[in-house]
Amino acid sequence: MGEAGSLAGKVALVTGGSRRIGAAIGRELAARGAGVVVHYRHSEAEAIAMNRALKHGVFSVRGDLSDPRQREWVFREAAEWMGRVDILVNNAALFERDGESDAAAMRAVNVDAPQDLARQVAAQPGGGCVIHMLDSRIARPAAGPFREYAATKRELADSVARLAQKWAPKTRVNGVAPGPVLAPEGAREAAGDLPLGRRPTPEDVAHAVAFLAENESVTGQILFVDGGQHLAGRKRQ
Repeated sequence: MGEAGSLAGKVALVTGGSRRIGAAIGRELAARGAGVVVHYRHSEAEAIAMNRALKHGVFSVRGDLSDPRQREWVFREAAEWMGRVDILVNNAALFERDGESDAAAMRAVNVDAPQDLARQVAAQPGGGCVIHMLDSRIARPAAGPFREYAATKRELADSVARLAQKWAPKTRVNGVAPGPVLAPEGAREAAGDLPLGRRPTPEDVAHAVAFLAENESVTGQILFVDGGQHLAGRKRQ
């Protein structure tokens, strides 16, 4: 775990930061000294409570990331109040079963919004740090009832190295790909094969995000936090 204060003076915007993994990420970044702006869409009470509880919470901002105007407003609100956004964690996502999803809305939230927000970070004087929250499904063949969701995460993952090269040296772009951390809300899904024998926790994911936020020599990388699940299908030596 990094030292307390290692992100002191930095401002982090965490989308979907009021609950679950997003909340764990906010707590971890705040514990390391970052001022945390919590974005939410529906969970207003949780977002306000979350920010009050954070050691370095700043404020909460509401916005529907499927709407280009609202996601621009979310970033502008954070940047104008705080001066800039040093760390962007694109955590918000739509997770829906194939056939039950609005494909256009899911792509807007899972692909377009993270890339639009990342461009705003890169356009700042001095750039910043972008961390896309992905999914360990990006390493596995499309299967199961969430293929459309996995395709959006794979598309976002494909942009990591490209944008890291394009925006260097001022802006770093990395990704974190969690595995079966929490069961999806409203859905039951088996954890699957876990070589390490345990589900990762939200805190495990948050530590990975904080590492990437702190380490200024890392860019263009995707860090899997999935108990080794992405290794499925590979032969052991």
